Amino acid sequence: MPSSELPEFPSSSKSTGSFKEKAEDSIKDFSIEKPITTEGVGEVDIVANELLDDDDFTFTEKEARKVLWKIDLVFMPAMCITYMIQYLDKTALSYAALYGMKNDTHISGHTYSSMTTLFYVGYLVAQYPAAYIMQKVPLSLFILVNVILWSAMVCLMAACHNGSSLLALRFLAGVFEASITPAFINITAMWYKREEQPMRTLCWYAFNGTAQIVGSILSYGLGHIHQKISSWRYIFIVIGLLSLVWGLIFIFIPSNPTKARFLSHRERRIALERVRENRTGLENKTFKVSQAWEAFRDPQVIMITLFTGICMITNGIGVFSTLIINGLGYNELKSTVLNMPLGAIEIAAMVVSGILCKIFKEGRLLIGAFCNCLNLVGCIMIWKIPATNPYGRLVGVWFTMWVPAGSALLLSLISSNVAGYTKKSVTNATVFVFYSIGNIVAPQLFKSGQTPEYIEGIQAMIVALCLIIFIAFLLTGYYLYENKRRDNIMENDPSTQYSVKNEEFMDLTDREQIKFRYRW
Repeated sequence: MPSSELPEFPSSSKSTGSFKEKAEDSIKDFSIEKPITTEGVGEVDIVANELLDDDDFTFTEKEARKVLWKIDLVFMPAMCITYMIQYLDKTALSYAALYGMKNDTHISGHTYSSMTTLFYVGYLVAQYPAAYIMQKVPLSLFILVNVILWSAMVCLMAACHNGSSLLALRFLAGVFEASITPAFINITAMWYKREEQPMRTLCWYAFNGTAQIVGSILSYGLGHIHQKISSWRYIFIVIGLLSLVWGLIFIFIPSNPTKARFLSHRERRIALERVRENRTGLENKTFKVSQAWEAFRDPQVIMITLFTGICMITNGIGVFSTLIINGLGYNELKSTVLNMPLGAIEIAAMVVSGILCKIFKEGRLLIGAFCNCLNLVGCIMIWKIPATNPYGRLVGVWFTMWVPAGSALLLSLISSNVAGYTKKSVTNATVFVFYSIGNIVAPQLFKSGQTPEYIEGIQAMIVALCLIIFIAFLLTGYYLYENKRRDNIMENDPSTQYSVKNEEFMDLTDREQIKFRYRW
């Protein structure tokens, strides 16, 4: 929408005061924070302010499509492949375990589980510091440094000869990988319209599934190496170096629209105008304590956080899937090959979910609940199908890869529904603290004494899935209620219809904007 269509804030102090008083009276019961009319006027995001240099700016739909195509061409490969490599780094441990890492480093099953646990302990402790640093420094530089550091940790694991060094490096890898998903959520919110965000989030998240396939192929090939250096060490060396080389691409990735050299000045303004109606702002370097406090009190943030933490209990299957398949009677190499369909099913789940989101403009939470129901079916198959039917159990293992689609759709709600840069950063950190806690708990539920089926771990997954399906419906109800309540306020009080020029870029939270509507 051209900025000229927005009414300007009244210029005289008398009319301004009157407008503020009316707005405060009508919105005082609406928001937990101050309304738009009492704070933030003129405080347009610095990033946006650099481009809002023409009040009569207009553009065509054809121009907007061209800009979107350019944005996709730059950001989607960067995010997708980085996400794939990050997942490879995380799961390299499970491939290395198949090829003698445990024997060579003299570690027990408990120590192996602790490696996954410590990775997510690092993930947890890094969240809030990373969120603060991410807001203060250029986003692309922040990602670049973290990619280089976690790649180094993966490479160094090839030199380990005992469990202590492996545990320390896994912890540090978790610290440096902690902020990649929050960073990608911020990028998605900054460059894409809200209706475009679910598909893009599903797209880069789907490369976890691609990593399953690529990782299995790499592991299968490297497993045939029989030299003085053990095969499992090659896995860490190759994956670590791949990550390091690819990460250098972020030298060329812009941190925000003002730095986008692949766009002309006009195209940068179009990129800005495309996301105006998101009302979630762009980038703000000032950490606002009020927004952080609002994030901790917001019902949607609480529910998204609980959903994520509980959902990650199902993530234990990702680390133990090759071992479960191995326990069905397949050798190490065949177990690696049979692990590949997990990635294919995850990609298929993302594609199906993306198509459904394209067809139904609302309902991504219900689509996510549907994916989790299919995952529930897979868990029940592993649990209830007798050991005499390993093929049935194998299909059940494959079906557990429907759950990441639900997780990806939930993450897209953060970029769509949480406004205010500090609030979004704190929300991301809080969600991924609970993400870490869920992943810390998950491997402890898959105890070595349960091999080969890990039934107790599967039962825990079933309970977790039932809970997150319930939360998905509860959050849907909350969004519907809140949107309806805001509609009623605006319908009954004309004073809430006023707009402040460029209010969409004033770094206001979703609860400070009565015109904000939640996507569900």
